[in-house]
Amino acid sequence: MNKFKKNFISTMGLFLLFTGICFVSCNQDEVPASSLELRDTLIYKKGETKPYTGHEKARIKDKIIEYDVVNGIKQGDFKLYFLNGDVQIEGRLKDNKNVGLWKYYYDTGELESKGEFENDKPKGEWTWYYPSGKIKERGNYFEGNRIGKWQDFDEAGNVTEEKDFSLQDSVSDNENFPDELNTVKKDQ
Repeated sequence: MNKFKKNFISTMGLFLLFTGICFVSCNQDEVPASSLELRDTLIYKKGETKPYTGHEKARIKDKIIEYDVVNGIKQGDFKLYFLNGDVQIEGRLKDNKNVGLWKYYYDTGELESKGEFENDKPKGEWTWYYPSGKIKERGNYFEGNRIGKWQDFDEAGNVTEEKDFSLQDSVSDNENFPDELNTVKKDQ
């Protein structure tokens, strides 16, 4: 009977090991590698001549990407996943450009940062977080450039650094920016 138990336990151990290996390898194969390619700024299914329209969810290197394509152009919801299925990045696309609210996550699932895009450029308030959920950094963008007061925080919530950005620091002779945004008061 003792020999029977040992054989049974050994057989079950091998069975569980084999099942686990099969589960992991089968799990990765559930999401296929991408069959799309970029040609002349448009997305095509490999081997086809007409720009692709449809939903794409595919493995690319060590990530899973998901988005919609209309006439070769990315549109709508966009998600990038870690291989374990947790979301790494989520946002929206319009005409191949980032728009609206975007969120980025740590590999542990906690929010890492969030902010808005307009025409593929960060705009408005952006906030970065520690894995604990406390604010790490906060500041504003205008047409993709840091503007105004930016603050860094420690995990206790204390300000550790403040930086002031004027658009003249990062953009010279740009008439698209209103004058009042090009001057940042250092006494704020």
